[in-house]
Amino acid sequence: MLLVGLTGSIGMGKSTTASMFKDFKFAVYNADDTVHYIYENDEIIINKIEKSFPGSKVDGKVSRDVLKNELSKNPKRFKELESIIHPATRQYQISFIKQMIEKECIGCILDIPLLFETGGEKYIDASVVVTASEETQYRRVITERGLDVDLFQQILAQQMPDQEKCERADYVISTNNNMDATRKEVETIVGKLVLLEPKAWNDHYNK
Repeated sequence: MLLVGLTGSIGMGKSTTASMFKDFKFAVYNADDTVHYIYENDEIIINKIEKSFPGSKVDGKVSRDVLKNELSKNPKRFKELESIIHPATRQYQISFIKQMIEKECIGCILDIPLLFETGGEKYIDASVVVTASEETQYRRVITERGLDVDLFQQILAQQMPDQEKCERADYVISTNNNMDATRKEVETIVGKLVLLEPKAWNDHYNK
């Protein structure tokens, strides 16, 4: 199973681009969706978060609003939360990959926002960064989504600069243009990915 890490800063169109790979028989694992599932269903992790962030457990689930409020007051605690979440999401990720191997998918796109920040590039066969101009990013996040500017800046502060991500990536996809243009870029990269020899699964996961 070819493992491809796909990442990009907030508002770059990462998840939309990831979904395009499904048209080429790639499975797509979404780390953010996994975190949502954990916050609502994984009792062990929910209790760990409650212990570190008292009051975050509401009606048996992690309240994202409570966490967001705490992190906005103390952004340095992002690392503390990540130390709880990342090991858990990794286990869900491995389980997903195993299921996709059984389905004989061509490869698996691992949609991971903090791929480089967490050293995740060591565990994949190739990396893809989704990028866009600062103007496009701002419009999507602030104007279209209505995210608070201060929170947007806090999120960016936790992420590697876009230029550095692009320099470290094996492949880069721009979403500045229309969807058709992005889809063509995806198709071109797929043509290159399928020529790679999968190694990451056996080297790092299948122990």
